[in-house]
Amino acid sequence: MATFLKMPLKLALVQLASGADKTVNLSHARSKVLEAAKAGAGLIVLPECFNSPYGTNFFPKYAETLLPSPPTAEQSPSFHALSAIALEAKAYLIGGSIPELEPSTKKYYNTSLVFSPTGALIGTHRKTHLFDIDIPGKIQFKESDVLSPGNQLTVIDLPEYGKVGLAICYDIRFPEAAMIAARQGAFLLVYPGAFNTTTGPLHWSLLARARAVDNQSYVALCSPARDLDAAYQAYGHSLVADPSAKILSEAEEKENIIYADLDNDSIANIRNSIPISTQRRFDLYPDNPAQASESTLNFTRKSTANSPSDNRSLPPTVDHPFKMSNVKTGNKRSAIADVVSREYTINLHKRCHGVSFKKRAPKAIKEIRAFATQAMGTKDVRVDPQLNKKVWEAGIKGVPFRLRVRISRKRNDEENAKERLYSHVQAVNVKDPKGLHTTTVDDA
Repeated sequence: MATFLKMPLKLALVQLASGADKTVNLSHARSKVLEAAKAGAGLIVLPECFNSPYGTNFFPKYAETLLPSPPTAEQSPSFHALSAIALEAKAYLIGGSIPELEPSTKKYYNTSLVFSPTGALIGTHRKTHLFDIDIPGKIQFKESDVLSPGNQLTVIDLPEYGKVGLAICYDIRFPEAAMIAARQGAFLLVYPGAFNTTTGPLHWSLLARARAVDNQSYVALCSPARDLDAAYQAYGHSLVADPSAKILSEAEEKENIIYADLDNDSIANIRNSIPISTQRRFDLYPDNPAQASESTLNFTRKSTANSPSDNRSLPPTVDHPFKMSNVKTGNKRSAIADVVSREYTINLHKRCHGVSFKKRAPKAIKEIRAFATQAMGTKDVRVDPQLNKKVWEAGIKGVPFRLRVRISRKRNDEENAKERLYSHVQAVNVKDPKGLHTTTVDDA
């Protein structure tokens, strides 16, 4: 059984009521986090903008400077409070989000900070999608009047447990980030968020369950408590959904702490029962649209031959990067050689750290094979004979560097099999892995 969550984890979401006094908000957050830790929570989440009221008019007033890191206590009292709280609680703490001022650019961000049980900062996420909406007669809000969007997706590694995908509120409406986190092995997707009383009843629970069923991962949404006297009224209803999209725990609108027990079996069982992670058709919708197969593009062109204006918007025909030599014709089932193909950047140095010189390459091959088994969902992993040589060429013999590999699902066509698939691992020659839309795998 594949392991996504290394050991059971008790998750706590603190649905916090925050006011205008930042010092009081931080003190209140401390008491609630410690309460959750006392109840056995190993990972505790605070809401979006937990240290201030939520609103574009409040962001500049409450903004703190986080860079260079670590900031001074004067620059960011919330940073130091969260660090101290995590250390005191001896738990991982996702500090909801706070308004951030980047001094060099004078830009404001909505930023989440993640701390380890030792109080160390282990992750930062700037909200990537800004909440600009206009629902006639109900709500109009435009974060972009003040805030700037972040430009990075965030996956946090909790060494004892596994990987967590982190985003903020409106980010949940864009499923691509969640899918990338899940493909990197995230067992949990966390969204501190402040949906309002218009969008909350419409989509809050729906989006949580959708991201859970899309990615077969746990999903946690942590909201502020509702303040009927505030200009912006949060929906509340913090919740946790399991990998099958069942709601495990949900608050109402008032201040509360909710808990959920997470385990690996719930993830593995649903992924084995409905194996969408290994059934994705990346030959049809690759990470990079320019890699779409020539046959697919040609089919699109044929279907739009009578619409010249539409044709001009299509990407140019490119050679398909994967071989299609095993296509069968006639009355037999057609099957391409590479059913699904994904590329990964393997950090050999971290995977082979502490291993003696003579054992580094074999160790690297073993780790790559283990990763392929987990990523592709089959124990039948066949390593290209040239991969061992490429491992040495990639730098494992001298200064450790990264190796690009392609893991393909192939049919045993030579055996006349119908659905039997195996994984084939081979090296990919690229001079610079930066900028390629693929998964980066660091330490296992």
